[in-house]
Amino acid sequence: MKGLTLLRLRNTSFNDLYQKLLFGKVESKKEYTKLLSIAIIFINEKSLDLTRLGYRVLVMYCNLTKDYKPLYDIALNEGLIPVVKLIENLDKYKTRFSESFFNSFISAMGENFKSGSMYLSDQQEKLYSFFNSTINETVSVVAPTSYGKSELIISTLKNMASGNTCIIVPTKALLAQTKRRLIKEDITNINKIITHPEMYIEGEENITAVLTQERLLRLLRRNPDLSFNMVFIDEAHNLLDDNERSILLAATISILEKRNRNVVFKFLTPFLIDESNLQVKYSHYSIDTFRITEYIKTEKFYIYDFRNKKKFTLYDQFMDDFYTLDAGNYTDDIDFILKNKTKKNLIYLNKPADIEKVAGRLIPLLSENQSEKIAQACNEISEYMHSDYFLIECIKKGFIYHHGSVPDNVRLYVENLFSNVNDMEFVITSSTLLEGVNLPVEKMFLLDNKKGRGVLSPSQFKNLIGRVCRFNEIFSPVDGSLEKLEPQIYLVGSSYFSKNANINDFIRSSMKVDKKIKDDPSNVLLKNVEINDDNFSKKDEADDFIENFEPGLVPNYGKNHVKTKIGKLCFMNNTNEIDILLNEEYMQEIAESIELNSISTAEEVFEIFTDLFLPFIRTGDAFDNLRRLDFEESRRFYQMFLNWRIKNASFREMINSILRYWAKVEKSSDTLVFVGRWGDKTRGGFREFWTDISGKTKTERVNLAIVRIKEEQDFLDNTFIKYIEVMNDLGILTEEFYEKIKYGTNNKDMIVLIKNGFSNGLASLIVNNYRKFIEIDKEFSSVYIRPSLISKMIENNENDILIYEAKYNSRSNLQEA
Repeated sequence: MKGLTLLRLRNTSFNDLYQKLLFGKVESKKEYTKLLSIAIIFINEKSLDLTRLGYRVLVMYCNLTKDYKPLYDIALNEGLIPVVKLIENLDKYKTRFSESFFNSFISAMGENFKSGSMYLSDQQEKLYSFFNSTINETVSVVAPTSYGKSELIISTLKNMASGNTCIIVPTKALLAQTKRRLIKEDITNINKIITHPEMYIEGEENITAVLTQERLLRLLRRNPDLSFNMVFIDEAHNLLDDNERSILLAATISILEKRNRNVVFKFLTPFLIDESNLQVKYSHYSIDTFRITEYIKTEKFYIYDFRNKKKFTLYDQFMDDFYTLDAGNYTDDIDFILKNKTKKNLIYLNKPADIEKVAGRLIPLLSENQSEKIAQACNEISEYMHSDYFLIECIKKGFIYHHGSVPDNVRLYVENLFSNVNDMEFVITSSTLLEGVNLPVEKMFLLDNKKGRGVLSPSQFKNLIGRVCRFNEIFSPVDGSLEKLEPQIYLVGSSYFSKNANINDFIRSSMKVDKKIKDDPSNVLLKNVEINDDNFSKKDEADDFIENFEPGLVPNYGKNHVKTKIGKLCFMNNTNEIDILLNEEYMQEIAESIELNSISTAEEVFEIFTDLFLPFIRTGDAFDNLRRLDFEESRRFYQMFLNWRIKNASFREMINSILRYWAKVEKSSDTLVFVGRWGDKTRGGFREFWTDISGKTKTERVNLAIVRIKEEQDFLDNTFIKYIEVMNDLGILTEEFYEKIKYGTNNKDMIVLIKNGFSNGLASLIVNNYRKFIEIDKEFSSVYIRPSLISKMIENNENDILIYEAKYNSRSNLQEA
């Protein structure tokens, strides 16, 4: 006899009763009893899908009736100790658990799962045991968001007696967050935390490097003898993707193993079907895997499609069915959000420009908040950036936005504001939230289902919704709630979705419980990816880079290695915009004609770039950022940015300078200005990269100036700086000029602070006004901040953004932070 499956269950009358439970319309005690009986049957089935459905029925029943005894019994049996402890602390059950010996005994047993102020589930406890027992083995951990992957890293570092470790994070935004976690733990066997390649001093031991793959490669380039004993790869599923950064990550892993055949890798990811897909070419490690199968949160998905007759449905991922709801009376997507919001809400959009459009639509519909903390935050951002910065108007109305063009220390500041101020109700964000950024969110509204140019994959979508109702919020001793076990996700179809986007198909393909999902590895440097005519050239270029960066790594490498100094330097700096092997001899001839130590101005840098590199940059859309430097106007623009960097100009100075420039443009006959992805007009092409500055308000101009500054700074930091590094390694830049480009100063104290993750503005303030509050070791590029620094900065009424940044980077100010 065939066992029960979801497919067979969907063809029974269960769906009728289940629908009543979903809508909260169970009519009698008899129906409740029947639901509980069915839930117990499901939980005892062999099918994991049915077990989870049984648990879902119990959670919905208990939240509906406020009778949590059935959930308590099942949670205790399944080892869901955080659920058990939360129920024990409910007022109606406290007496019951204290008066009964058996219940007191069971409750005491649960204390064995306590970690700090929180409780671990059974599988969390087993995960920690697995990680500790395999400390010297390469492993992968597949665990949903909230399962404490950061705590695994910390506990492992505490247990390591010695050796160099590295944590590879996917974004620069996570560098500060990860460093902060390590500082907070005050791990005694870590001699130094490195977040910048120049922080490492040759010969140092017992270091922990927290780096992106790009920064790690720069560190390895500068130190050919450096190796690591253990490497954590956070968000390891990114390794499967077919993009430049994923290929670079795979290359880095192979180089790390080449330097130390005994290196141990720890792959951490929320989603992975087959761990063999993490095997990198030219590597030899094998992977043992721990996979979390517990089911604690059970999401509810609502779809309101304004494009389809305002149809309102609930999608159930177990029944794979759409249930029609009362459409209600909503004028548009924003009205829908405001009428369904809770205390903390996330609005997801793909494009930064759309994020700010939605913010603009929200502002007139919300009352201005009178909170003292919000008023202070607005004043601080106004002073630090500009009084007309659009983000200030949003904060006044109780929300923030979050995308890659918000300056880094401002982003950290407003994230903290959202997390700690109850009056902040919304965060409007892009996929920056996918990569480990944690905010206290209780509901999510998706106004788009894309990430970049593609649709959110099932794993990306699950990773995103996993940010809603995180465990530390559900099980908080202060304001935890069992109702948060049912996170509410709203997909709101409006103009931000593609016209042809089928939301029903999207949610079904992403969340249908019994749909067979496979990994889709496409990185050419993975062993499981087949090389064919379509990806051969990409694989060939990756091999060229690896073999010339770390000779002897690619077996049977059939091509010549680079022969010239500039060719070697281009590979070492990953200038992949150039076919290096084809053009190295031409570039070397040009380089030899340049006088050593002769370049000391931004103008000269761009002249050299134009002669030495620009003729050899590949063609195609991916290289337009560099190819546009063929135009003198573009070079003058970036010379201005480089000079700002050299002079360590503040954001206020840069904003005001751009505003003055646009004011001149407004008086000319041609009022179009280039603003990249923020554009709404075309000029000589089909891409809307331009805007008419004469039609913009002052606030719009200020906001455009800020996003352009951030994006052009990123271009200089991530792309153009590679060519400056090659110039410096060739010996054609003066040392003083190179330091100013890298750090915006020649002051050695400031340089140490900047290497340690401090912004230029904060480093300048501390060195000039608070030098006696810090101890700097220039030899080892280390800094210690005295506990009294923060209180002195507060006493002197320094900008709160800089005070928060100082707290964030200071081991000695943890309690004050």
